[in-house]
Amino acid sequence: MESNTRTISSFQPLWTRFFAFATDLLGSFKTATGVTEKTDEDLVRSMQSGDDRAFDELYERYFQKIYSFVVRRVGHAQTAEDLVSDIFMKAFTHRQSFVWKTSFTCWIYRIATNRITDYYRTKKPTDELDETKHDRPSSDARPQDEIDREILGGKLEKILEKLPERERIAVTMKFYGECDNGEIAKAIKATPNNVGVIMHRALKKCEKFYD
Repeated sequence: MESNTRTISSFQPLWTRFFAFATDLLGSFKTATGVTEKTDEDLVRSMQSGDDRAFDELYERYFQKIYSFVVRRVGHAQTAEDLVSDIFMKAFTHRQSFVWKTSFTCWIYRIATNRITDYYRTKKPTDELDETKHDRPSSDARPQDEIDREILGGKLEKILEKLPERERIAVTMKFYGECDNGEIAKAIKATPNNVGVIMHRALKKCEKFYD
């Protein structure tokens, strides 16, 4: 994470540090990795041939990564679990139509990013986060730090929603998914070198939107 942050620190240090701090506060979820015999491409081709066990293996491989990505954006474990279920259900439903224009990693992150955006866009007005609730009695039985994380997540999401999809995916993959520039480049169809420029542009917009 530190090396990724240093890569773009020269562009927009304020918002680089802010996103790094915010995502750490929302929760650091690391994924243990191990040696696998089959590549994602092998599994996807088996899946497209009707082998649902291949999808099960992809699910096991990516569940913790996607859950970590989602929970750091919504700040609430139960909500994250529900969204992750939706994300993998959509992936399963469209498994036969997957085309290798990009990697499975980028495909599943795109589904996740769009599902989270939809979640925030469709929240009922009564669910909107309100900072003033700290100043009045609340019947919310959740721990205060969990409420604070949800408020922070909501604030960040309102800023991220104003970004074009390409920039939003880049920022969220970098800070919430802890992806490197190569992975991000595949997801947004850019060169790894150009990812830094895109990140710089996106973080400058975030700073403007925050004002």
